[in-house]
Amino acid sequence: MEEEILTRIEKLSGEIDFLYVDEHIKIAYGYDATGLRGLCGGVAFPGDLGQLVQVVKECSDRGIPVFMRGAGTGFSGGAIPLGGGLVLSTERLNRILHFDAEAEEVQVECGVVNQELQDFLEPLGYFYPPDPASLKSSTLGGNISENAGGPRAYKYGVSRRYVRSLTWITSSGHLMRTPPIGPASLLIGAEGTLGIIYALRLAVLPLTKAHSTSFLEVRGAAKAVAFASYLFSRGLAPSVMEFIDGRTMRCVGEYKRLEGLDDDSSYLFVEIDGSVSEVEAQRRLLESLCLENDIQMRIAYSEDEREYLWELRRAVSPSLARRGVTKVNEDVSLPVGRLEDAVSFIQAAVSELSLDCYIFGHCGDGNLHVNIMTDRRRTEEMERVAIFVERLFTRVVRLGGTLSGEHGIGMTKSRYLSYRFSPAELGLQGRVRAALDGDGLLNPGKYFIRG
Repeated sequence: MEEEILTRIEKLSGEIDFLYVDEHIKIAYGYDATGLRGLCGGVAFPGDLGQLVQVVKECSDRGIPVFMRGAGTGFSGGAIPLGGGLVLSTERLNRILHFDAEAEEVQVECGVVNQELQDFLEPLGYFYPPDPASLKSSTLGGNISENAGGPRAYKYGVSRRYVRSLTWITSSGHLMRTPPIGPASLLIGAEGTLGIIYALRLAVLPLTKAHSTSFLEVRGAAKAVAFASYLFSRGLAPSVMEFIDGRTMRCVGEYKRLEGLDDDSSYLFVEIDGSVSEVEAQRRLLESLCLENDIQMRIAYSEDEREYLWELRRAVSPSLARRGVTKVNEDVSLPVGRLEDAVSFIQAAVSELSLDCYIFGHCGDGNLHVNIMTDRRRTEEMERVAIFVERLFTRVVRLGGTLSGEHGIGMTKSRYLSYRFSPAELGLQGRVRAALDGDGLLNPGKYFIRG
């Protein structure tokens, strides 16, 4: 079957001038941030809506699987092509189409990078709240397909909240322009399995008038996330509440040449925004709660100091990249009150299995990023990693959590869906997918699982 599909793509490349079957291009677009590699028969680079509709319709008519790809920053294998299908790259679909200040909306093509939208909006006095750590490279189409959030999700919510309408293409090549209700609502977070997103009309917000940014040092990782929960219970309402464990922060320190980090400490990165009076009141509350609990607090008193603290937070992922050949990155999500239990469990489990683990995440919405630094070539160690991941998902579900906060299910977590969903629920998901993609041509092998 793969050979037949490859032949169909080879023939199609002679009819569509933005489709390439060069071997080096196929290799470059055959993997994502997981490092896993797939097989594709070609890569198409549509430059406008007409070209996108054309190639989707041709693939539908010829039975060619389609894999939408943004920047390839995903950590669950969602963009990896399987079975020799066609990759549709969105990198030429990168235009900001319209801004409406009165409606506080912006319309963008799916290939616009998150940071490019932020840079466009800021001089106009607006911002787009969802800002995943990959915002400098990840595309808005990918963000919406994974329902990404980011550090500001506690106050502002995740991508779904900001979608006003979608321009999308069905698996058979029909163009749809709809609000996110009915079938279109399912495309948000569906990882490219139910429809092809071309453009998005997104809500934006006016820039906040003031902010206060600080770093808190807490003895012990479990105590740090427990203190975050305590702060919420005492009325603190930050826009950002990030957790960084001590091992991760030491990596950041090495990367940024930062000295004086305590080996037993973990850290909370807190930002408060709003009106001047709101920020001042919340900052005083935070200071008093830290003082009462003997928590060290570093406040940014200038924009340069604020940017420096943000640089430390943004340095987490690149600093970890230096620690191992392979990063197994699991992003579990739990009720905020269960984060302490989860962190304690993770630390005990990785100690028992002798794994190199680093934990950080978005405390505000209970999203923990659990990173195991390893090497896929070490078979025995990878077996221990697999044991840990299975234990992690089992414990997270028992604590009332989910398998993923924003990275998606993709191909790396699909085997664990039964940990979270009943057979009836999985069957329903399969029927939904079959209704919208009857031939199973949109991102096959990924979540949703087709019935």
